[in-house]
Amino acid sequence: MLVKDLNSIELGYDIIIVGAGAAGCVLAANLSEKFKVLLVDSKDFPRKKACSGIIVEEGKSFFEGKLDKSVLVEPNVLDIDYVDWDNNLSKKSVKGFLNSDRFALDNFLFDKVRNKHSIFFLKNTNFIEYLETLDKVHKVVMLESNGFVKPIITRYIVGCDGALSSIRRKVFSRDTPFYIGVQELIKSNINIERAIFIFDKEITDFYSWIIPKKPYIEIGALLEPKDSKGKFELLKKKIGEKYSIFGNGEYNSAIVLRPNSIKDIFLGKDSIFLCGEAAGLISPSSAEGISYALKSGKFCADALNSGKDALKIYKSNCQLLVDRLSKKFEKAKIISDSNLRKKLFE
Repeated sequence: MLVKDLNSIELGYDIIIVGAGAAGCVLAANLSEKFKVLLVDSKDFPRKKACSGIIVEEGKSFFEGKLDKSVLVEPNVLDIDYVDWDNNLSKKSVKGFLNSDRFALDNFLFDKVRNKHSIFFLKNTNFIEYLETLDKVHKVVMLESNGFVKPIITRYIVGCDGALSSIRRKVFSRDTPFYIGVQELIKSNINIERAIFIFDKEITDFYSWIIPKKPYIEIGALLEPKDSKGKFELLKKKIGEKYSIFGNGEYNSAIVLRPNSIKDIFLGKDSIFLCGEAAGLISPSSAEGISYALKSGKFCADALNSGKDALKIYKSNCQLLVDRLSKKFEKAKIISDSNLRKKLFE
């Protein structure tokens, strides 16, 4: 992989990938060397993301036991306590999920791309627009970095740029609900071995969490944009009262999609593809998106490598993910209603 600046980058590529997170890196790592690929990220790199870092069973199966142990934090394996403060209910669940440092996980995935000579990388670079060429086969992509704008020609564009995907907004007009994911990593001597997922309508109609990442404890919540800061401070106050976890630490926030239905999932059109959260592939009940990013990135690479009807193949590959998500929309409605939620604790 060659790291360049926009000024010195070459004019033409087979594939431009916008977003170097989990989906973008998995896609780039699995693309055939026959493709000349430009990988673009709007942030400095490596970058941090507000994310619980929990790797669920589907994510574990993706790595097939080959996930670097340095990516994990203590406790490596997490079970979950579900706590409903509205109804004074609780339930323990054995999950065996992996507890990752999301920063380390992204670096682990990025390392898989570093040795590929067919990939060129630009950081601090924004996608602005694309235009169709007269041959209807290629596209001219406008990229910007530090005020400098340059057109790049490509055959395929793949949006792996998350909830605020610029690519998604260009090709898909439907507005999808979103929340503010807020989390704070607080150094603490409090001994917590299980993740705690909290339901409290005073805070959010989604959920909040406490996750041990020794020697820290991560407090987080998925909040309506209005007064998200005040709601998070209220959450911290309640957690302090109930669990004696106090203090301030590293604070991060991000936009998180909460799709309402299958109609919010859009995988692409023509020679434009969307992966991960940019495609709406994120659980509406838990906001778990890592496994969907990993698998959709691999499915997209497989489709492009096939050489024929790539988008059709990609959509077919992703049907497993769409079917999995379709079962979660009803659960999301139940979680949001404090009365209906009681049956989840039976």
